[in-house]
Amino acid sequence: MKIALREKLAHPYLEKYVSLPKLDEDKLLLFYAIFDEIDLSDDIKESYIITVMLVQIALDTHDNVTVEHDIDTAEFVQRQLTVLAGDYYSGLYYFMLSEVKDFKMVRALAMAIREINEHKISLYHDNHANMQSILDSLLIVETTLFNRVADLLKLNHWKLLSTNFLTYKRLSHEKFHLENEGKLPENQFYKSPFSLTFLNNACKNYFEETISLLESGFFTPEMKDLLFKRLQSIHFHETLHLKKTVEEGL
Repeated sequence: MKIALREKLAHPYLEKYVSLPKLDEDKLLLFYAIFDEIDLSDDIKESYIITVMLVQIALDTHDNVTVEHDIDTAEFVQRQLTVLAGDYYSGLYYFMLSEVKDFKMVRALAMAIREINEHKISLYHDNHANMQSILDSLLIVETTLFNRVADLLKLNHWKLLSTNFLTYKRLSHEKFHLENEGKLPENQFYKSPFSLTFLNNACKNYFEETISLLESGFFTPEMKDLLFKRLQSIHFHETLHLKKTVEEGL
């Protein structure tokens, strides 16, 4: 899947100016798991998985567009090309879906993109939002694409798992930066109001809920094992950095 995605993303002109986007392997694994439950040929499944990952990559690419006003010509060109790269990836997913002729999936993804972008705009512009409203919007940004696909395929157990897994991963990311750098990444498109105490409690709750869902019996042993290992890996790095911070304080 990763090889097929990289082949789709390859474009000689863009590669001269914009680095290839990073693949979120956890999201790829979740999409693979969701479509693995559908009775379709392997080729069609792969086409769907690559398509929805292209949507995710297009959304992520547009997040990397800089917003500074005082930039030189080279930075301006890179900014414009980053926008075009995101548009190009979006065009690829529309093209692939047109080949499959699944108009319900087109509608579901279009609704997901609209909802995600609405909440990104809200996060970017509203500097006075309270912690709960920002968390709600962040959850929508991270999970709506999966939820729309799971709704369409009538796989509610994947909707619940994806929501908890991806929210835990995102909040762990914020927690890591606050613990180790005292701030969020430079390219973050919103100002986070989350305290370290809040993030510690939220990460604990989402981690435990994800474990509980994996133990619920809805998932095959193979997929359960894969997701559990990924969850433990994220949790290990979270606790490892916490331990390091405590030791440095001593």
